[in-house]
Amino acid sequence: MDRYAAFTDLKALKEASILPLRKSLRVNTLKISVETFQRWAKEHRWNIAPVPWCTEGFFIDREDRSTALGKDLLHLLGHVYIQEAASMLPVALLDPQPGECVLDMAAAPGSKTTQIAARMCNRGAIVANDVQPARLATLRGALERSGAVNTVVMRKDGQWYGARMCGRFQRVLCDVPCTAQGTARKDSSALQYSSQHSIAKMAALQKRILTAGIHAAAVGGRIVYSTCTLTQEENEEVIAWILNKFNDQVSALNPAECIPKVWDSSAAVDASARVQEGISMPQAFPAARLWPHTEDTEGFFCAVLQKHAPTCEREPRLEPRMRARPIKHSQQQAVSQYVRQRYGTDFLCEGEQLYQDGSHILLGTRALAECGLPTGEYALGLPYARGTADKRYRLSNELATARGHMASKSVCILRDAQMTDVLGGNNTSCDPALQGDVILQWNGVPIGVALAQGGKLKNKLSRWLVQQSAEESIKKARGIEGIRATMVHPDHGSC
Repeated sequence: MDRYAAFTDLKALKEASILPLRKSLRVNTLKISVETFQRWAKEHRWNIAPVPWCTEGFFIDREDRSTALGKDLLHLLGHVYIQEAASMLPVALLDPQPGECVLDMAAAPGSKTTQIAARMCNRGAIVANDVQPARLATLRGALERSGAVNTVVMRKDGQWYGARMCGRFQRVLCDVPCTAQGTARKDSSALQYSSQHSIAKMAALQKRILTAGIHAAAVGGRIVYSTCTLTQEENEEVIAWILNKFNDQVSALNPAECIPKVWDSSAAVDASARVQEGISMPQAFPAARLWPHTEDTEGFFCAVLQKHAPTCEREPRLEPRMRARPIKHSQQQAVSQYVRQRYGTDFLCEGEQLYQDGSHILLGTRALAECGLPTGEYALGLPYARGTADKRYRLSNELATARGHMASKSVCILRDAQMTDVLGGNNTSCDPALQGDVILQWNGVPIGVALAQGGKLKNKLSRWLVQQSAEESIKKARGIEGIRATMVHPDHGSC
């Protein structure tokens, strides 16, 4: 880290880089409100402090740390998302709006994509892309747990979007692969793999990805570039190269003008300016740099770009070749009628559309079909139901946990003993009057689906929910009491 002595307080940087990273999370406003979480945290003696640049983000300190935060039901049910505070900054700067078409070029594991979906109130369309197959399942799981319906997961090289979808997106997030020096507080081995060779290799890749992101952005669109590393080669020098390459077409926006005034970003902007001055940058531009010791977070860098003119020739819209297709109006009516008769609602909101992929029915937005993706997707929207051979439709756990509080029929209210059974992966007893598919609720919060037959509940909860022991689960489950009273309506979210 001695290479950063000219840019910042080296002693403070080194001392901060070996300190434990503060825990932080983001409230998923697709499921609960920030105010609900604040009340819940106070009642359960969590000490929380707001993340300055993200109104849904909080630093947390718990008296009881006997159970990992990632195993708490509040997280498993998607009410909160464990996310490092610094990584919330790019989406805050991107400022996606409901109804827009947004591209997340390197989306896995999903923290920023789920943040974008919440900011957009599940409206519009998000193309969540990642090139690594092993990370796609994690990305898909994060989106489904969060209740995101306006997303399509793709596996493409970033340059594909610049060549095949030029000028199609109002917002583009380029949270690029990097040497990750800024994550040393979380992963002490991060610095071991950083060398001049790896820095140069990453910088070349980052330039290619950002170039493609700029091509994919519409004229007037916003592009946010971010990394979790400290090197000037991967941060300021990449942006300088891009601004030189697209001199008349792209400009850098001041982060202070792109984010709520709650956060004074002057220190972060000055930190990047000092780096630019230290490396004798020919032409200065605004950007934000978080050192581990300045905001007590990971190290992070963000730049906000705006596209003023075309950077490539826009091709004619290609014929969509998506695997999941919008179902016909008559079939959607039939599905909706069946679900309404069973649950008292079809769980659909304005601007949403059912899609079919084999026997599976998916819930997405109409805007996803309007994207006109000229290739098959990895996954689209939220699992809605599965059709059966006898013309019935079985709701998914993902839909039940996201919108089960809207149901007025076929709901099974669990007692503590039943909750212990089902969270342990076991079957349990129920009211014999209940028959067929039901939505399970505990203290008013939907946790999934089950099959009621002859006074017995056949457990059909998701694996990620039953992975804890029954005893631990019911202990932590008590923490979600009272959330139902202010669970958000999917039509509006927190917008």
